[in-house]
Order: sequence, then structure tokens, then C-alpha cells
Amino acid sequence: MSKLLFIYERDMPTVSITRDVFTHLKNYPQISSDFIYLSDVKKTDIDVHDVIIFIRPDNAYSWKIAGKARLSGHVTVTFCDDDLLNLPKTNPAIPWRKKGLLKALANSDVIWSSSKYILEKYCNLTAGKRTAITDTIIQPEEIEGITTHKNEKIKIVYAAAPSHAELFEKYITPIVPKLSKEFGNKISFTFISVHPKVEGIDCEYLPGMPLLEYRKYMAEHRFDIGLAPLPETEFSKCKYFNKFLEYTTQGVLGIYSKTEPYTYVVKNEGNGLLAENNPESWYNAFYKAINDAQLREQCVNNAIQYIKDNHSERACIERICQGLPEFLEGNKEYSKCKIFGINKYLYYLTRPFDWFYLLIFYLKNTGLKAVIKRIKVHFVEIKAYARRK
Repeated sequence: MSKLLFIYERDMPTVSITRDVFTHLKNYPQISSDFIYLSDVKKTDIDVHDVIIFIRPDNAYSWKIAGKARLSGHVTVTFCDDDLLNLPKTNPAIPWRKKGLLKALANSDVIWSSSKYILEKYCNLTAGKRTAITDTIIQPEEIEGITTHKNEKIKIVYAAAPSHAELFEKYITPIVPKLSKEFGNKISFTFISVHPKVEGIDCEYLPGMPLLEYRKYMAEHRFDIGLAPLPETEFSKCKYFNKFLEYTTQGVLGIYSKTEPYTYVVKNEGNGLLAENNPESWYNAFYKAINDAQLREQCVNNAIQYIKDNHSERACIERICQGLPEFLEGNKEYSKCKIFGINKYLYYLTRPFDWFYLLIFYLKNTGLKAVIKRIKVHFVEIKAYARRK
């Protein structure tokens, strides 16, 4: 039996997904997992686990625990699904948190990520110089009976954060008049959460929706083509190819920017279409996707097969264990961990500085209303934490 301890600072989708996977493993009863808030970790929690995983440990406390755990012989792992060392200017990059992540990496045996790009960048920052890749598990029932859609009108969908409107307007809006002239009423656009400026073509704008509601909506409306433009930045290259999985599990042909992470999995005209980040290339991809029903069907079928081969529970866990064999074998050669509790209070002292930095950043970049909204969300998180306690 291998005992894993996942330590996280706050609830977030990364934590929820990881917890769901590791607490419901069907084929690996020898793996036991516990999840705990960073503020709740005690010395005894470290002592009874083989492998200690820190989820996005960009703080002043995780690296202290990692250092003590590693010194006592535990395998220590940093998990990152975003490039937290190179945040874009639109995100608050708190200097001491960046320093905390660097120290956590320096006290880790392994960097574990869903991004090959992050693994390449962060590997030499770790003590053990080891990497482990993770992928999203797709259950068989999620892709059973998936077929391409044969709508009279080609239905195109784009679901993205509101900030991605600028990306759409840069690469796709310029070709809308040409698409309208070429295809007219044969095509329609549906935008979910994002609201780019588009004129002269059939469009529908919908607000963002929870994940389960989004999946239900996609299944009911049976879209033909899904869009996934992405900028070629260091931060974006470290993202995961979620859109490829989202579209494929709904029988939708995806058109993706020809950049990482999509180039890791998408073969142009094989299991999707790739477009250079310029209007002409995007138009060519649209033209092929709209005109060629056989190509759409072929790409979707190949994408489904790719998921069956590479995203089953067994395939994903085996890939993780290639980099982290301790997940299966355990690690019993460790001693009692030294006390680290005093560092918790030093961590608490840094939190007001975090809040002040964030307050100034968001006031400057988003305005007072957005700041008040964020504060309300933060209090909801605090109440949820209190209820768990």
C-alpha cells in the first residue's frame, strides 16, 4: 500500500479534479490518498504518508514542510498546472510567492504537471531532477456512442473566458465578412461566456455556465465545429489541451491554434485542424471544416480513438507512475519528520501582505466593483472552509 498526502492552500478546480481521480481509482486499490489544507497540516500527517504532494505551492509555508519532509526521507512532489513563475501581466505576480514556489521546487524530488512545457522548464529547479506527466482521465461512458453531427446549418461554438474576446477579434473577426459572403446562412456562431464583436452573420451569445450544465448544453445542441484560438505566449504554452477533450467528447471537430499545448496531441487533418495565428490561416481552416463533412467525421473518429488509447484510467496512471513509481511501490525508508509548526505562524503573518498586494493590483486593473465582487467570493471560500472544519 502506498499512502499519498496531497497538500493544498485553498480549494480550486485543480484540487477538486485531482481529489476526484485519486479517491475513485477503480484499478489501483494499492494507492491510498488523503487531501488536507495547508493550514491544517501537522507533523503526524507527514509521518504516516509515503509521498507528499504540494499542489501549486507558491507560498511561504509549503517549502518549509517540503524541506522537513524530504530531510526525513519522504518523496516530495510539486504539482503545477500553470506557469506560476511567468504569470502574464493581467495576473498578480506576488514576488514573495514566486520565491516560495522556487524554494518548494528546490525541496522537491519531482515536478509533476499536465504540461510537458512546464516539466521542461521546471525540472532543473528541483532537487531530484525528476518529472512526472499527468493527463485527464476520460471514463469509457463519456465517449460511448459519440458520433459526428449532420446539421443542415453548420453550427460553430466558441466557449472561453470573457478576456478571450480580444483573441477572437484579432484572428477571426477580420474573416467574418468573407465567411458570410462564402457561406451566408449555412453557418452560425454560438459564443459561451465570451462576447466578441461579430456582425453580418447568425450569432448567439450565452453567459458562462457551470461545467455540468455546459456539458449538457453541448450534448443537446450538437455542434459541428469548435474553436480554440490561443496566443503563443510562455504562459499559454503551459496550459492543458482541455478544449481538445471537451470538443472530442461531444463529437465536435476542433480548430486549434498551431501552438503548444495543442500541437502535443492534434495532428492537422488527422484528429483536428491546426491554424497559424493569422486571419488567412484561420479562414483556410474554416473553409476546410465547413465544406468537408467527411473530414469532420474522420477527425472526430480519430480524436475519439486517441482518447480511448491515451486517456483511460490505466493509461493515465501508468504514465504518472513512470515518473513516480513510489505511487505504486510506496516508500518506507523514512524517519520521523522534524517539527515545523512554528512556520505556520510566519505564514499567517504574510497573508495580510498578500491581501494588500492583491487589493492594490485589482483596484488599479479592474476597478472597485470587481474588487468588491472578489472580496465576496473570498468570504464564501472562508465560510466553506469553516463548515469543513
